Amino acid sequence: MSRPHIRKLVRYYCLLDAELNRKGRPFTEEEERYIKRIIAYNLCRRLRSHARQHARLASRRQPRRWHVRPIFQDREIYGAWFSLVPVMRESDPDEFFRFFRMTPDCFDWLLQQVEPFITKKSNRKSISAGERLAITLRYLASGDSQSSLSYLFRLSNQTISKIVTETTAKFPMRGSEFYNYKGTHSIILFAVADAKYRFIVADAGAKGREADSGVFDRSTFGNLFYSHSLRLPPLVYHETIDSLLPFVFVGDDAFPLNEHLMKPYDPDERDELPVERAVFNYRLSKARRVVENTFGILSARFRILRRSAIVSETLGQNIILSTCALHNLHLMREDSIPPKQRVYLPPGFADTFRANGKLKAGRWRNKVPSLERTIFRRLVRQEIPTAAWGINPLYPTLVREDFAELFIAHPVPWQWDEPM
Repeated sequence: MSRPHIRKLVRYYCLLDAELNRKGRPFTEEEERYIKRIIAYNLCRRLRSHARQHARLASRRQPRRWHVRPIFQDREIYGAWFSLVPVMRESDPDEFFRFFRMTPDCFDWLLQQVEPFITKKSNRKSISAGERLAITLRYLASGDSQSSLSYLFRLSNQTISKIVTETTAKFPMRGSEFYNYKGTHSIILFAVADAKYRFIVADAGAKGREADSGVFDRSTFGNLFYSHSLRLPPLVYHETIDSLLPFVFVGDDAFPLNEHLMKPYDPDERDELPVERAVFNYRLSKARRVVENTFGILSARFRILRRSAIVSETLGQNIILSTCALHNLHLMREDSIPPKQRVYLPPGFADTFRANGKLKAGRWRNKVPSLERTIFRRLVRQEIPTAAWGINPLYPTLVREDFAELFIAHPVPWQWDEPM
């Protein structure tokens, strides 16, 4: 009999003895022997019953057929990392880029940066850092299921899932509450892009059920923006309009007007907009198209963002931030090479404008379904109390009028061809 069972027997006897002593009639010697025998007998019966039950359950279990499935045993011969990837690297760099959305040189550079963080040390032979990075990049580039990657790289589903979760959290930069109006669960990405299609701010994690108009205010960037803690450059004097102009962000009419955030003029239901306001809206929409292209290029290159994925909240955030980081990495590395030699953002992949101002749609639009082409949905308008700005409530309006005057004073030829 094991020690826990003996302790249980002693505890039963002590409880009974204490109860009788409290009533003033302790055990006699004969009663003590009798009680101990009954307790021991009942305890042994219970143990025998448990043993029989465990034996019946054990007989029903199917014996494990193998420790490692046969299709995974030849991973170092038939796995993509050992068979397909070396061939593409040596003889077909174009297919290597299509497979990983990354050139061989860029892959090697990124591996050098993250290898210390994703290398595993164990007594058994572990999966190399290069193979772990390759699995993650293929998952982000294709959006394939983890089961599909399991057959491609000859690793179990559990291993693939663990690799993707751990590796996406190592890139530099980076429930029901997520139920959105489309009937799915999603995470919102709030981002700011520059003129070269690079993300300068990326904030992922807002719940899909939240109103888009409030994501900006609750983000870290929004808090810094409203508290004037972004350390923006100082005002710049413009001789043409004899006025000081601040540096501004470009947004749509869902955002509040601010001295550092320009939004379009609201159309008047009774009359058409004055010419200067219509020109301002037109020029502002041209600038916003850069941001639309940024998101379009990102989703065209990393197709995991264009389909539903069965992932946890943490992995979802890691996927979004890691794809933004990879997007910036490609653009920065290609910034110093001639346009014709670029593979991530070659000429014509993003929207361009002809000499007459007419739009030439970028090729990324052909790679993204039509329903996904409009990145900016019509957001719910909101009004932010001007007291929260800590400035003269008329100042943002004056700044917008100064920019409208500047666009009239320094026009682009085709802006007058647009309907006013």
